[in-house]
Amino acid sequence: MTDSKTDIQHSNNSSKFPSINKRIILRTYIVIIWLMIAQILLIVTERVSYEDIKYLFWTESVLVPLLYVLYTKGVPDQLSREQEKEQKKEIFVLVFSFACMIMVIFMAMLNGY
Repeated sequence: MTDSKTDIQHSNNSSKFPSINKRIILRTYIVIIWLMIAQILLIVTERVSYEDIKYLFWTESVLVPLLYVLYTKGVPDQLSREQEKEQKKEIFVLVFSFACMIMVIFMAMLNGY
């Protein structure tokens, strides 16, 4: 016998997007955010110009919505209690990283860039 919820979930996840582990996507978001922070700081400190690294910004701009779609289409993990705590920590790091990125963006705006 098959469970109807399992069949519905399987039919919802059988899209064109692969189902990727959500932890991998969270970690990728964190890496992208810190990469953007580094790029903004490099531009603000005039180590490189925007023209030198503009393609990285464009790539990151495309990756963020794609990763969101992959995250929402991902298969929910059956996590143990310890893995749930670890995932909550990763989400906290993601939120902290996003807050740092916002501060760096405002700092760059105040410096006239």
